[in-house]
Amino acid sequence: MKNIIIISLFIISFASSLYSQPANSGFAHPLQIEPVAVYTKLKGNVGYWHKDFNGVKEINKNINIEGEYKFTDSFSVISSIGRNDYSQTDTAKEVTWDRWNAGIKYGKVFENGSSQFLIGGGLRLYDKKRNAEFRERENPDYYLIRPNFGLGYKYGIFQIMSEFRFQTETNRHGKESSLQEFKRYYQVGIAPSFAIADSVRIFTEIEYREPIDRAADKNLRYFNFYPGISMNTESFGTFSFSLLLGILPKEDNAMDRGIRFSYFYFFDTNQ
Repeated sequence: MKNIIIISLFIISFASSLYSQPANSGFAHPLQIEPVAVYTKLKGNVGYWHKDFNGVKEINKNINIEGEYKFTDSFSVISSIGRNDYSQTDTAKEVTWDRWNAGIKYGKVFENGSSQFLIGGGLRLYDKKRNAEFRERENPDYYLIRPNFGLGYKYGIFQIMSEFRFQTETNRHGKESSLQEFKRYYQVGIAPSFAIADSVRIFTEIEYREPIDRAADKNLRYFNFYPGISMNTESFGTFSFSLLLGILPKEDNAMDRGIRFSYFYFFDTNQ
């Protein structure tokens, strides 16, 4: 694994010399956490994670496309669609479409001399997960509501973006009955990054998720570290990959290991 990481970093660093571009003036898009900065972009992800504990192995593969449109300097709308492949020991593989979703975001950048501050937030609504069984971490028969809030700071080659997220399941009535129990969690993410060249940026992201009812929803909990790297090209968009490394003990973390490859195309000239 270490040799693969070293070789991959070398290849990306070498390729960046072929496609270098001037430093940009906007906030760099995180590779893992939900950004509170607004963009006009297309983003494609291919991801994988697994968990192996007590003789039960879970494998999750996902591919999705996300689109965001910035209709003012501070507001954007966002949506995504994808395909998910989930399997668990001694059960049949389940291949489903991701939940259809739509959201609105607000992000405002404030100049302070040579540094920039960012404040933002948003709300995202998710449909039911059609034609799926209740084998994963969320009930496919419920809708999802996900508000979030975050801050950012940029100075020189250093940037950091943060996100606080709350998610709850809900039904069309918006309340639980005596026979229902909605899964809820809060999540905190931090994404520091450093530009090591005009077109190459190193990310050291962290996410912590805690369910409101830890005993009932234990499989929602995780604390993960996501080291990653992105490469901007002059004409072909931005390429990136990041690893998933669980920090909590295996029995407490929802995932063990993972990897994600992403491609971004920004239509904003200042990103």
